[in-house]
Amino acid sequence: MVQSNGGCASASPAAASSCEQSGKSAADLGLNLDDPSLSSDVVSKVTSHPCYSPEGHKYARIHLPVAPACNIQCNYCNRKFDCSNESRPGVVSKLLSPAKGVQRFVKVKERIPETNVVGIAGPGDPLANPAATLATLKAAAKQDSDVHLCVSTNGLALLELVPSLVKVGVSHLTITINCIDAAIGAKIYPWIYFNHKRLRGREASQVLIDRQLAGLKAAVAAGMLVKVNTVLIPGINDHHIEALAQELKLHGALLHNIMPLISDPAHGTYFGLTGQRQPTEDEVAEARAAAGSNMAQMSHCQQCRADAVGHLGQDIDLDADESVKPVQQEVAESYLVAVATKSDVLIDQHFGHAQSFALYQIYEDSIAPMGRRDVSQYCVDNECDETESRMASMLQALEGVSSVLCARIGMTPWQALEQAGVMPSTDYALFDIQQALSALQQQWLEQGKFSQQSRCKEAV
Repeated sequence: MVQSNGGCASASPAAASSCEQSGKSAADLGLNLDDPSLSSDVVSKVTSHPCYSPEGHKYARIHLPVAPACNIQCNYCNRKFDCSNESRPGVVSKLLSPAKGVQRFVKVKERIPETNVVGIAGPGDPLANPAATLATLKAAAKQDSDVHLCVSTNGLALLELVPSLVKVGVSHLTITINCIDAAIGAKIYPWIYFNHKRLRGREASQVLIDRQLAGLKAAVAAGMLVKVNTVLIPGINDHHIEALAQELKLHGALLHNIMPLISDPAHGTYFGLTGQRQPTEDEVAEARAAAGSNMAQMSHCQQCRADAVGHLGQDIDLDADESVKPVQQEVAESYLVAVATKSDVLIDQHFGHAQSFALYQIYEDSIAPMGRRDVSQYCVDNECDETESRMASMLQALEGVSSVLCARIGMTPWQALEQAGVMPSTDYALFDIQQALSALQQQWLEQGKFSQQSRCKEAV
């Protein structure tokens, strides 16, 4: 029997009372590995994976940060690509290409032989970056045929990619599903980007929920072990947990992981900046007890970074060994932003298709247009020239630019820009330019970019 480390047995009296009322003990909340419906293969895959079972604690995992883009926005998420001080999902010290990611896996395997899990969990959504994700997993499996391949996704793009994930050997899948009610989802997700359109409100939430459940069902049918993560948000989805767990069970999920919202204002998330409180330990235990009447629960999740290495709770800082230092965001009075736009109204152009960029200077209290700057087009006839000379020309043309806003961008130019100190972003794809710049200005104000503060604040 896999038991939760927390749950009713270690909860406060109030939470324990909730467990007694529901008729659930801590043991009941775990996955019963003696269940005859579970094959020996499933039991082995569960107990040898540190994120699926406390019994897998002797094994280590590595998360390879090869997926920068995301196709949805969550009010509890704020991706950071150059931060070493925050321990939470969506944060990395640097992005890696698939080749560099596999090199890191090989190095970690030499240092920590018990590393038997290669996961991709961001810092964006792995399935919004399918080429990089699949290439990395395929290459990792060539290095170690016994390694467990994992993906953690929001599920929006999952349904169509299940066959590809199976083909490369993904055995474990985690989907973050926070609700099955679009009215609740509208309070969690400001927008999603689906079928080349940005959807908002209840429409966006319903599309996301429908695709999450369809993807979950398809992944289970394909033989993957599926764990569902749910972020517990007081006053928003806490009353909905039992109904959610019941639906997850019907669709074949193996495990349910209810995680407490992280809403420290220092992290700069929407919920953090608007005062949304985190759940108490009692509330988390009560939610697990309620969900446990339908789904096996786990509670040893560490809410790891997207570049985590080592055993759970004992992450290793490889960057120190590799002499790779996080890029510290320059603090200045203003920042120059380049926008890829065809219409001069929306951020509607692929980085590689731009022949010029609209420039804007963002100050603490104003935004000023600075004309356009011509560049040599990176992609021609739908093929991208990824030679060093073409990228060097692009970087020279973008000299002085702090950030590039575009509708889409490939991994290679993304990394080249980042290494040159320019932060690319697709977060505002199809946004009105002025609205996007105002939102970016507000975000930078909240992050202290116009004052003597580090972009990455020390986690409390």
